[in-house]
Amino acid sequence: MHLLWFRRDLRLTDNEIVTIATADGAGVLPFFIIDPWFYTWADVGTARVRFLFESLENLNSNLQKLGSRLYLFEGNSIEILQELTRQLTELRYKPKLFFNRDVQVEYGINRDKTVIDFYKQLNFDYHLGLNNFLQSVEQRDQWFNEYYTYQRQSQYKTPATINTPQITLNLPQLTFEELKHKYHSFSTEEKIYFSGGETEAQAKLDSFFQKRYYGYHWKLSRPMLSQLGATSHLSPHLTFGTISTRTVYQSTKTTAEKLKTQPKAEFSLKAFRDRLRWHDSFTARLYFHPEIAYTNRYPEFDQLYTPSVLSGAKQELFQAWQQGMTGFPLVDASMRQLQTMGWMNFRMRAMCATFLTINCGISWHHGARHYMNYLVDGDLAINNWQWQMQSGVTNPLSDTFRIYNPNKNIPEKDPDLKFIYYWISELKGYSLPEIIQGKYIGTSSYPQTILDWAKTRKVNGKIISDLRKKVRERLTLQGGTEYESAVAAKETVNKYWQHKDKQYKEFKELKAELE
Repeated sequence: MHLLWFRRDLRLTDNEIVTIATADGAGVLPFFIIDPWFYTWADVGTARVRFLFESLENLNSNLQKLGSRLYLFEGNSIEILQELTRQLTELRYKPKLFFNRDVQVEYGINRDKTVIDFYKQLNFDYHLGLNNFLQSVEQRDQWFNEYYTYQRQSQYKTPATINTPQITLNLPQLTFEELKHKYHSFSTEEKIYFSGGETEAQAKLDSFFQKRYYGYHWKLSRPMLSQLGATSHLSPHLTFGTISTRTVYQSTKTTAEKLKTQPKAEFSLKAFRDRLRWHDSFTARLYFHPEIAYTNRYPEFDQLYTPSVLSGAKQELFQAWQQGMTGFPLVDASMRQLQTMGWMNFRMRAMCATFLTINCGISWHHGARHYMNYLVDGDLAINNWQWQMQSGVTNPLSDTFRIYNPNKNIPEKDPDLKFIYYWISELKGYSLPEIIQGKYIGTSSYPQTILDWAKTRKVNGKIISDLRKKVRERLTLQGGTEYESAVAAKETVNKYWQHKDKQYKEFKELKAELE
């Protein structure tokens, strides 16, 4: 009996364990465990749990088309696995467990080690598959070569049928109706902006390549255009594995081949593939360095950035930021969007992060958790490391770090104010110059700014610059692997900006040529 344990790989297409487990016609028992850890995890969000449940229901539907179904067990994952194995053994089955690596959290990694040890003790076979490309990001040249080799490999084939015998098991199980009823509190949104499931993931991918990809390279940083679908909106699907990065990569390449006579379109798809690679590199980094999810990359920041409970003025600033009431329109529109949609585009996530950590002087730990509590695509690998990056912790060998100016970003990213008007009804009717100059103060219900941006940038920015200098001095003096890692990180960042500059130059030349 082949046990097919789904986790963050909720799909049948290009799924290693699905293809291998069903290859020899053996009986296959597909299952998912509703582990209390997940929905009681401090960093979980309602929208993400709902997305998960929708994805499970769609997976069950797709399995039924192949003559199978998804078993929903409920309880501690290790205990369920041990009892399931014991009961199958008593029924004279010899179980073989198939599951893909969990690359997100230490809980999952430690759980899998325990399960593997259990199967080794019983002398039972198991197959540990690969759901994401994994290799240490520090070895950049080798990483790039092997990453693209992986993405170009043939995808795993979807089976035509799956043989799932009728088995009576004495384990806590749920039907999908019972699942919806028991966990109805996770489906409270008035409007669902991101639906889960492999079928929906493929539909999103197809619609992106039909039209939405055009202009991706510049629209992705425009919040209103991103909201309306200028970006792929595949991020929650990649998080839960309802589609593989290889499927997305190869589909992008195939589409690009058809558009060789359309340089602008091909340029957009190249930018999209770059973002996909960027996504996968973060996944690999967390797997090899799980400590970065909650620990400052460099100890020099440990006194400044801590998860300690906020109080007094800091708590007031944090609440204003959470509720979208800072008096900075682009920050507030983004934070309100997060609360409602469970999503923001990357540029706004970064801007709101620097505002909280640098201007408000609040640790990235608090902001990262707030994001994870709301984001439907909440991914520790990207989220928490990006919070460290935006707060100035990472890449200390660089003399500078980026601090976004929320008001300067309005004419650059929302020049027609459609995004701000959509989320801040209090500012409808005010022009761009009036909003920049704060003409609404005293004449609308929208609040005044909660801080002096220029002053806090100067004061808090210097604190962070000084800490970065200390890290730089220590690493330079000590040398060794940590210094080499920092050098490699700086080179990576420099290459990234050189690449972006080259892209921008190519785009300008292309635009001028076409005009």
